[in-house]
This record gives sequence, C-alpha cells and structure tokens, in this order.
Amino acid sequence: MAFEVVVPQMGESVLEGTIVEWKVAKGDKVKVNQPLVEIMTDKVNVELPSPVEGVMDDILAQPGEVVPVGKLICRITVTGEKPTPAADKPAKSASSAPAPAAAPPASAPSTSGAAPKMTPAVRKLARDFGLDPATIAGTGPEGRITAEDVQKAAAARSAVAGVSAPSKPAPAPAPAFSPAPPAPGQRAEERIPLAGARKMIADHMRRSRQISAHVTTFEDCDFTALVEYRNAMKEQFLAAYGVKLTYMPFIIKAATECLKQFPTVNASMTDTEIILKKYYNVGIAVARDVGLIVPVVHDADRKSIVELAVALDDLGKRARTDQLKLDEVQGGTFTVTNAGMFGATASTPIINQPQVAILGVHNIAEKPVVRGGQIVTRFMSTFGMSFDHRLIDGHTAVQFLHRLIEYLEYPASMFLSSH
Repeated sequence: MAFEVVVPQMGESVLEGTIVEWKVAKGDKVKVNQPLVEIMTDKVNVELPSPVEGVMDDILAQPGEVVPVGKLICRITVTGEKPTPAADKPAKSASSAPAPAAAPPASAPSTSGAAPKMTPAVRKLARDFGLDPATIAGTGPEGRITAEDVQKAAAARSAVAGVSAPSKPAPAPAPAFSPAPPAPGQRAEERIPLAGARKMIADHMRRSRQISAHVTTFEDCDFTALVEYRNAMKEQFLAAYGVKLTYMPFIIKAATECLKQFPTVNASMTDTEIILKKYYNVGIAVARDVGLIVPVVHDADRKSIVELAVALDDLGKRARTDQLKLDEVQGGTFTVTNAGMFGATASTPIINQPQVAILGVHNIAEKPVVRGGQIVTRFMSTFGMSFDHRLIDGHTAVQFLHRLIEYLEYPASMFLSSH
C-alpha cells in the first residue's frame, strides 16, 4: 500500500511553503520519524518526518517548488507492500525500445528541440526573469532545469549587461571644434529572484495591508526610571542569570497587563466573528540576514521579569541561527517590534496577521522636556502602535497605549495591578 504524504498545516496563517531539500531519494528506505523533506515558510523552516516505515516510491514536488497546504508531495510504499507501478511509463520490451539519446552536457542548453523539463514554479521563475527556458542549461536529473539554474542564468545575463558594449553603432566623430561628451558610466544591475523567505515575508506583509484597516497612534514614554533601575542592576543581573537585562521584559510585562484590560487588542477576527483570546502570547520581531522572524513567548503574563529576560535571550539566539521549533513561531496574540535598536525614532509597523495590533518600540535617548515648569533632560522614547480599525476604535488604542506607558514610567504600578 502506498502511503500519501501531503503538506500539513504549519501555522494558522501559513497557506503554503517552498520545498528546500529532499532528505531522501526515490527508492530509499525510510523509517518512522525519519526526516523526509525540508519546507520553508514565512515563519520557519520545517522538516517533515515520515509517518510510516517503507520505501520512497515517488517524489512529486521538486526543490524550489511552492506547495500549498494539503498538496500531495510524495508516496511511500509501506514495508511489505510492492511499489506502486509508474502509470506514465508503459512497459516496452528490451528489443523494441530505442536506444536512449545521449543527454546534453550540463554546461550547455539542450538543442534537441524538445520542451525543457522543469516544474511549474521554475518555469514561472524563468518567465519572471524574461528568460527562454531553451537557453538554460539544466543540471537536475535527466537535464531538468532547477531554480538554481534559472538564478545562475539570470545572474550571468546581468553580469554581461553590466559590461557589454552598446548595441547601437558608435556615432561619427565630433567636429574638431565641438568637444566630445564624456562617456556615460556603467549602469550595472543585479537581479535577485524574489524567492524563499523574502518572497513569503513580502506576501505576508501585502496580505496584512489588504486585510486590516491599518491606523497608527503615537505617544512618548519617559524611560528615566527604568534606565536608572537597569543601570543599577544590569551587572548583578548578568552575573546571577547569565543574560543581559534589557528593557524588553518590562515592556512585555506591561503589555500583558494592558491586554487583560483591553481584550479587543488581544484578539483576531473573521468576516463573521470576533475571537477574544484568553491567553497572552507575545511575539517579538527578530531581524535576520534572510529576513524578519517573530518567535513567540507563550503565556507571557505568567512569567516574571527574570523568566521573560531568559526566554527572550534564548529565542533571539535560536532565531538568528535558524533553530526555532514550529510551535515557537505560532500562536502569537500580540507583537512587539523594536526598531529602536537600529536607531529608529518612529515607525508605523505592519500588523502580524491574524493579530489586530502591533507595538513599535523606538530609540531611547536623552532629550529636553518640561517638568514642573522647568526644562530638564529625561530618557525619552516614542511608541507607535498600529491597530486594525475594523475592530479596535481609536479611543481604545489610545487608552491602551497610555496605560502601557503609565506602567513603564512608574514600574511598581504594574505589579500592583489587580487584573
């Protein structure tokens, strides 16, 4: 019996993934829970394990191919069963079968006149680059063109375009009395495929803008009390717990208190329902070379400042080294993104679907402000909270942000909350 493996649901907002690499080949023996294939989503890379023991009978999706949730990607013949016969290869006797033609070398495109072999995803990639598949050398099995082949061909074309001579004939020499204009500088271009993590992030951001009615509200926060506390405690904290004390644990702690008081901010919605979440999972945006990822601190309201600091340090390190597990990027109910660590003073963050709000934290800097009629210096930051106006009214968003800032300006107050 052939067991059919399909792309599983990999998160509440994940609709598709990209095949990165098959860990086994057709004909290989596989064991239960042995990794079969690596699939990349906009959240995390996932290795799908084999649900059965047997032999890989057929692989139906190639590296680089985008596969939606529920799509059949391979078949495994369960141990003790016969492999499924290939329906698209009718049997022929050895005497009547013509000798196969020699395959063209991988370094040159096929000139046989037959349509180049490639997956629909790779064909679309070639079309996006404006490349003729017949001119691309295939390095895959049986001369199949892979996504990497297309990328190399596009890169080679761009390199040539950057240094090639103009196609038009050179103009006649200018008269002696007219100085020749300077030669134009090179206008080289590099074309990079919109693929992988970057493409999925782009799709996720575009969908969010199309789904939610984005509005952003801003308010300044006086961090002076927290700055003084952190400066007094950071060395002791590092020695005791092995992680640096940052402002983010305090922001998350204050946010969870506010989420309990303003339940529509900790929600999601469909066309017919508002879903109020009774748990508080806070996502923290982490920058990586390949693109942003949002690991989630589950049950953040139940964690102390110390526990939050340790959890954030661990998630951040593993996010940057692609070691997060699937459940660590799922289930978020509210997100915090810290553009301030890069020096930003304000921004309008995009909501992380299917959530309805996201808090943008910005640079903390010493600034002159008026206190009691006097100009004094305080450590100030600007918060920007984007919210979905379909569900959250403006006054609710403003009250939420104002309460959050009250907690941070007077840290002891958040621990006295009765919520």
